[in-house]
Amino acid sequence: MCGMKRTLYVLALALATFGLLGAEGGKAVATSAIAQRMSLDPQALAELMPLALEAADIFERATAREAKHAAELRKRGIAEVPPARSARYTVNTAGLGKLVFDDRGEIYIDRRFVTDEEMKTVYAIERWIAKWFPRQTAKRKIPRAKSGGAAGVPVFCGFESARYQQHDALIARLTAEFNANKATWCGGSPEQAAKIKNLTPAQVKAHMIEESGGNGPRSKAAWAADPLQVNVPGDWGEEKKLVGLVKPAKRNEGTAEANVRAAIKYLSRKGFGVSGRPASARPGSTFDGWREACRRYNGRRDRTDTDRYYSDEYADKIMRRAANPDLFVPIEIKLAAKAAQP
Repeated sequence: MCGMKRTLYVLALALATFGLLGAEGGKAVATSAIAQRMSLDPQALAELMPLALEAADIFERATAREAKHAAELRKRGIAEVPPARSARYTVNTAGLGKLVFDDRGEIYIDRRFVTDEEMKTVYAIERWIAKWFPRQTAKRKIPRAKSGGAAGVPVFCGFESARYQQHDALIARLTAEFNANKATWCGGSPEQAAKIKNLTPAQVKAHMIEESGGNGPRSKAAWAADPLQVNVPGDWGEEKKLVGLVKPAKRNEGTAEANVRAAIKYLSRKGFGVSGRPASARPGSTFDGWREACRRYNGRRDRTDTDRYYSDEYADKIMRRAANPDLFVPIEIKLAAKAAQP
């Protein structure tokens, strides 16, 4: 059971255990009496009651969603590996048992199975715990946006293991080089380059995660050498020679630095057109934004289960993840079910 659901379950169970969901021995139990037995302020229990009741419902719904998700993966022959998380710790709260937290003092949760509306209850529970158990739940004051291995490179929620931070220094350095000399990297004029908004390390790393952030051996191999998967034999075009690549015989040829450098150049050129050729090839064109560049970088036209193009979902996930490192944005993009043949 993941920590988030265990936490919600413990809160609901605590209410039942201490008589808050009904009566004890046929008699209603006063909140103040229960509070004394638990060594808690009566006001703390009064604030907890509605949260725990809602937590029980959320636990049931989240469990059903997780079971459905696992069943869908099994049909496709995929054995899911849960998102990597950094060190967890537990807090023993009086009467409520052990609550599981991540390394930033937040309730451990796989947010794929909890809606935005349900998260409001989770946040309220966190505030309740911080209020009534301040010493045990003091957060480590490390904003994700500043906690990477290099300045300005975030650690993304759900991707906290060491391997995801492997390229932080490289990302920071190449991003700075691009922003200092955009015309050369995009292959365009100074006037064209002047209209390109600065690329952020968060965008580059969020893009890497979307391309190679999975837990399978293929993703891990790509992460080590070609995390943006720009140097793939089956996806080769002459325009890639112009960003310094040589057509590979197999996946993951070359160094991480050479491939990431080429990928940033290629991405910036995609901002000027689908071809990915230097911006100077279209002297009248202007940069269409990083979201559009990401969409063209992938370009898949499959329909997803939300009836959008795959490339649109792909680009939105990258930009969403980059904009809010505290939000877990899963890699999976579900394709629309194929219509049954008559």
